[in-house]
Amino acid sequence: MNNQIPDLSTVVEAERKMFGKYVLPIAVVLIIIGIFGLLSPVILSAATDGVLAALLIIAGFTWFIHSYQMHQHHLADWLKPVLLLATGGVMIALPNAGIAAIGLMFILYFVMDAYRNFTQSNVHAGHGRGWFIFSGVIDVVIAILFFVTWPQGSLILVGIFVGVNLIFDGVILLILRNAVSGDHK
Repeated sequence: MNNQIPDLSTVVEAERKMFGKYVLPIAVVLIIIGIFGLLSPVILSAATDGVLAALLIIAGFTWFIHSYQMHQHHLADWLKPVLLLATGGVMIALPNAGIAAIGLMFILYFVMDAYRNFTQSNVHAGHGRGWFIFSGVIDVVIAILFFVTWPQGSLILVGIFVGVNLIFDGVILLILRNAVSGDHK
């Protein structure tokens, strides 16, 4: 396992190669969608549910085609595409249930991230140990917030957290774009 913290130039170069000249418009779109999500979290929660449902349905159709082309004959070979299609269909037919499921996934994510932060604080004792612990505590608080308000709270919390994440992603892209621009002047 690599415990090295990547340097900024490596991160900047990877982002530049990935997005190139589209960094600015992508960053602006992410920030705008994130702000919209903070202003209308229920709509962004529903959009998040729709995007995940669409991805599951596309994956189900892709896996279905793959199974067909591979001439699969066992029921177990068709279970995965059927489950993907059914899950995506349920998320579209019952968006509140899909959003509640996303809320459960957020709980799991924040608990796992807290665990990672607490264990990494021991590994990186000289590299901001306090920040790892602080981040772990924040993760636990967020997981508890999702847990105590679940399932109704997911309708708003999913949109808020996706919105905040999109804003931060957009700002980070702008910062990386400026770092790249500063490096090539």
